[in-house]
Amino acid sequence: MKKRGILNPAICSLLAELGHQDELLIVDASFSLPTDAHVIDLSLIPNLPRFLDVFKAIAEELVIESVVVAHEIHDANPRLFHEIRRVIEPGVELEEVPHRELVEQAEDAKGIIRTGEFTPYANIRIVCGSAF
Repeated sequence: MKKRGILNPAICSLLAELGHQDELLIVDASFSLPTDAHVIDLSLIPNLPRFLDVFKAIAEELVIESVVVAHEIHDANPRLFHEIRRVIEPGVELEEVPHRELVEQAEDAKGIIRTGEFTPYANIRIVCGSAF
C-alpha cells in the first residue's frame, strides 16, 4: 500500500503514462465528456470530491508546464480562479480561453478526471512539463 500521495490506482496509472506535452483535464460534474475519452469518474455526490482537492493532489505529483481555464471563470467563479492561481507554481503559464474552446480541446487530452464539483467553470487543462 502507498504511504502517501494519490491512492486511486487509475489516477496513479494515468499520471505515470503522461509525458512532456501530454494533456490532462480535471473537470466538474457537468462537463461535456468526449465520446472516446479516457475518463476517470470520481463523482460521488454533489461537490464530492471537490475540484480544488483533486487539482491540488495532481499538482503535487505532476510536473506542470502550463494550465488553461475558461475565461468565464472570472465572473462566474472568481474565488476558484484565485485558488487555482495559488496552487500553480511560479513560472507555470496560465492561459484563458472561451469555455467552448476548452470543451473542444478535451478531444486531445490523454485523460480526463471528472469530479463531483457543482460550481461553474471548475475545469482545467493541464499541459505536462518535463522534470529535466
